[in-house]
Parts: sequence; C-alpha cells; structure tokens
Amino acid sequence: MRVTINADRKAKQLTITLTDMDWEALQQRDFYHGEQQVQQVVTAVGQELTRQLLESKVTSEPTLCHAGQVWYRKADSVGHYLTPYGPLAITRPTYQTSAGGETFCPLEADCQLVFGTATPLLAEIISFKLSALSAREVAQDLAKTHGLALSASFLQQTAQRVGQVAVEKATRWQLSGTAPAPAVAIIATGLDGTTVPLVGEDYKEAMCGTIALYDTEGERLATEYFGTLPEAGKATFSQLFTTRVSAVLARYPQALHVVLADGASWNWQLLEAQYPAAVGILDFYHAAQHLATAADLLFGPAPCPHKAAWYERWRTALRDDQGGVAGVIRTLIYYRNRGALSAAAARALDTELNYFRCHADKMHYADYRAAGLPIGSGVTEAGCKELIKARFCRSGMRWKRETAAPILHLRAIRLSNQWECFWKKVLRYAA
Repeated sequence: MRVTINADRKAKQLTITLTDMDWEALQQRDFYHGEQQVQQVVTAVGQELTRQLLESKVTSEPTLCHAGQVWYRKADSVGHYLTPYGPLAITRPTYQTSAGGETFCPLEADCQLVFGTATPLLAEIISFKLSALSAREVAQDLAKTHGLALSASFLQQTAQRVGQVAVEKATRWQLSGTAPAPAVAIIATGLDGTTVPLVGEDYKEAMCGTIALYDTEGERLATEYFGTLPEAGKATFSQLFTTRVSAVLARYPQALHVVLADGASWNWQLLEAQYPAAVGILDFYHAAQHLATAADLLFGPAPCPHKAAWYERWRTALRDDQGGVAGVIRTLIYYRNRGALSAAAARALDTELNYFRCHADKMHYADYRAAGLPIGSGVTEAGCKELIKARFCRSGMRWKRETAAPILHLRAIRLSNQWECFWKKVLRYAA
C-alpha cells in the first residue's frame, strides 16, 4: 500500500490516495482483520502527513543567524527520526559557524526535536506511559497499539530527558490540573515516608507529599502529589513541599489550612515551623493503632472479648467525644498505676501514654469532625502507595537515583492531573 497526499490550499482540502489496496476484497473478510487494515491505513497516512510536516520546516537559506552568530550551510545530510507512526528519514541541511565546531539543524530546532530522535508527540507518549509502566511493558504496548518496535533503552532514555525537565522545574513551574468548580474551603496538606529499593543502598525512605482541596461539604475536589528520593536531612523534599504548599495557599487565601501527619517528629517539626497558623491534626488511624498496642499490653496479645470491648470503647471515645484524648490518657494512667503489669509491659505502656500526651493538642477529633475537617491522612498514605510503591517497588526492581528521580516527578505530574499543563510548558520553555 502506498499513500499519496495532495493539498489544495485554496480549497483547504487534502486528497489522500491509497494505491494497491483492494478495499472491496477487504470488506469480505472478517471484521477484526478489517479493523487491523484500517489501523495500518491510519498509520501510513499519519506517517506521510508527518513527513510532509517535517519537510515543510526544511530551510534552504545559505546563511542564518542563531544564538547571536552567523551560521553557514553545509552539505545536506539525512536525519533519522521516530514518530508515533514509525521512523522517517528526512534530508535536511545543517549549519556551522566560520569557526567550525558544533553543527546546528534548523529543522530540529523548529520541530522541537530536543528529546533525542523522538518527535515531541512521541516523546510525550513515551514519558507519559513510562510514568506508569516499565520500559518492557511500554515497548509491548507501543508495539501492539502503534506498531512501533522500540527498544527499552530508547524508551528509558527518552523518558529520562523529559523527566529531567520535570526535576529541574519542580520548584519553578506552577502546574495546575483541572480547576475545581466549587469554592475551595479547606486545604489539607500531608507528608509521609515509604521505602524504595536503591542499587547498592538496599531500601531507603523516600518522601511523599499531598495537597488535597475540599469544598464546604467536605468533598475532595482535587489532589496534588509530589515526592523525592531518599536523602539525608530531606532538604530537597522540604523545599519542594513548602514551595508547592505556598503556591496553593496563595491561590486560595480564604481556605482553612489543615496539616495532617502521623506522629513522626520530623514531620511535625517541619509542619509546625512552616505553618504555625494551620490546624494540626494527627492522623486518627495512627492514633488508633497506638491504642491497639496499648490494649495488647493491658490484656495480652491474644484476642479476647474484654480487650476488644475496651479498645472499641476508647477508640470511639477518642474519635467522637469532646475531650476524648483526655479520657484515653486517664484510663492508661489508671491501668499503669494498678501495678498488675510486668516491668517491660509498664515501660512499653509508658511509651504509648507519652505518645498520646505529646500529641494531645492534635487529637481533638470530635471538634475536627464537627467542623467538617478530615481526620485521617489516608490521602497521603494512598499517595505513598500509588506514587511510589506501585511504580518503584515491583518485583525485582532496583533503582539508580539518577534514573528514578525523573520518573518519580513524571508520575507525580500524571497522578496530579497536571500533565497537560506540564507539557505545554515543556513545549514553550524547554523544547
């Protein structure tokens, strides 16, 4: 099958002619094979149209100005490019200054071919898919859906180039997703850590941050995700977190700011230092886990009705009663002072008691619920799983830092529904 395309500029028409294609005979075959043939036609037409698009950008000027210098045309050469419709070979000129050295290709500059040999659309498709799938899976997907035979290494290199832009612009570009239609009443920010496998370093803690927007009814409208690889001191994450949160707070100045986290001291050191006016809430489900630990210490690890009743009573009180945390502290003190515990159990109970005492000011769950505020960091917990675990902790995976960071940033952009905004900025500023 051969494709010929003729353009009538005046009539604004394209005439596409397919040669060596027996359409009537094809219609007599089963429908599935007909669909396959249609897909081949679409691919062939797309390839020819893309060829003409590229050739329309070819310049023939003997000299040109670029980067403040005069460049002189050299002999034409063939450029090999990969498109969503297959490979193309385009004859185009390159240029060089009188001093020699590097060459400049106007075609590649005009067509934004800055991600290796992939055209911008193919580079976007590859990087979008690799944010969710392994290179092997993406290769299989593109072979099936686009008829492309691309190596895993090419896919990885292309996505790395795009992802590096995301890394470099993480704190500089303001990305937005689909704007929530209702008014944003609550901004809930959270952070947590989860481990990733690194080459030569075993498992280390990466960080995940979330910004969730809620309306007056407590309905979640949108969520932004971001993360960083393991690092001592977490300076990169702190900068990314505070930059993104500041941008959202500025966008919705009338919204109530809530910060949610578990009891890790580093989390609250950052949150309380940066957002002293925010409502600080310790994740209720982590608090309930500590209450369950206390129940095991008081009644033993084996299941029993008395332990279950005690736990359920105080879990409900902690969540629903005014001053529920004070009641939990009192009952733990009561059991500790009875003297019926072993020395080891008493020390462990003191640890749980200290947990509730230290975080009591962030456990007014009945008040939070009455005000329509979220009391759980489930959004952030889910973010750890979806942003990091689902992509970076699959069977047999080990990551190098330099290759993991670009994919992590691309995945965060995708999950935050910010891809369209990101890609527009890529084409405008980076390509």
